[in-house]
Amino acid sequence: MSVGTRRARSGARRAVVVATAATLLAGCADFSGSEAAPFTGPPTGQVTTTKPTGPARPSAAPKAPGPCIDQDANVLATCLTEPTDLITTGDFEHAYVAERGGSIMYTTTDLPNREVVRLGVDASGDGGLTAIALSPSYDQDRLFYAYVSTPTDNRVVRVTPGDDPKVILAGIPKGPTGNAGSLLFSGRDLIVATGNAGDANAARDPGSLAGKVLLLPSPGTVSPVRPKVLATDGGVRQSLCGAPGGPLFIADQGLTQDRVRVLTPNAPASVVWSWPDRPGLAGCAVVPGGVFVSESRTGKVEMLKLPEGSTTADGEPIQVLDRAKYGVFGRLAIGPKDAPQGVTTNKPQPQAPTDDRVVLIPMPNGESTATDD
Repeated sequence: MSVGTRRARSGARRAVVVATAATLLAGCADFSGSEAAPFTGPPTGQVTTTKPTGPARPSAAPKAPGPCIDQDANVLATCLTEPTDLITTGDFEHAYVAERGGSIMYTTTDLPNREVVRLGVDASGDGGLTAIALSPSYDQDRLFYAYVSTPTDNRVVRVTPGDDPKVILAGIPKGPTGNAGSLLFSGRDLIVATGNAGDANAARDPGSLAGKVLLLPSPGTVSPVRPKVLATDGGVRQSLCGAPGGPLFIADQGLTQDRVRVLTPNAPASVVWSWPDRPGLAGCAVVPGGVFVSESRTGKVEMLKLPEGSTTADGEPIQVLDRAKYGVFGRLAIGPKDAPQGVTTNKPQPQAPTDDRVVLIPMPNGESTATDD
């Protein structure tokens, strides 16, 4: 079966109005139809202060030998345990990584990982600690936001190192599957994507928090206003990604197809591209000219090309990596110089002695930022 046949296009798949898309990319997508603040795209997504200063890009020179040192210049961190999310920093040397068992790790390319936060979670099924985000004012408040599973529900909490977590949003339905979440800040407002808890009907029910994309206005208090629903009908796993001033994309594992959707103000989310063969979209990251997606079942990383000023995909997805090089990728993020990074999810069948890892992902032409001048 050809790729074009396997990924049969539909009118709905490409039904993103170009005029609306141009407005989204040129300025701010306004989701302020109710009491919630407008979506203005995420901040830089990178920690640029109060962190050790590293080089502008990873060095191609050999690294010091060690059991958790990977000589591949594109490997930025190693020896992680079930990594589920990634926060990049202002250099290629450091990152914050969430581990499903409840740890937030601070990683350095050639030094041991350091646990900075430990959260009590229920990691049964596909739950646990599944998403993290930094407060927009992290330099002042040192707040992490986290999406976690408990024995009874999924919830969003905030925590500073050494303190007890405080609940921001509780009561997100929990099921045997569909418990992973995704977090992304839009200015001072928090966008939350929830799994469907294995219940497609709950994802379509506007009264349920399952399978939704939610906006929490300024979640600096424990009792925020009821979140605004930005999108419904989410699948087992949703991942959020965006660029400053641009639209918000959702990579989603649906019941009948996987898809990348884009949020359109005051309208249902529109499908940018869909995969009827359900490769298992696990993460996404926005780069100039496109959206990277990782696929947990096929082990591929692909890029959807998006012409400037449009959110309509320009042709078939371009394969960037297959599982042969680094294995399977989970969540993706954007680091310095718009370079995509991702966490691998190879264990319990590691592909390398240093698995699992944070890896710098090459651009479609095969040239990596690691070796750029």
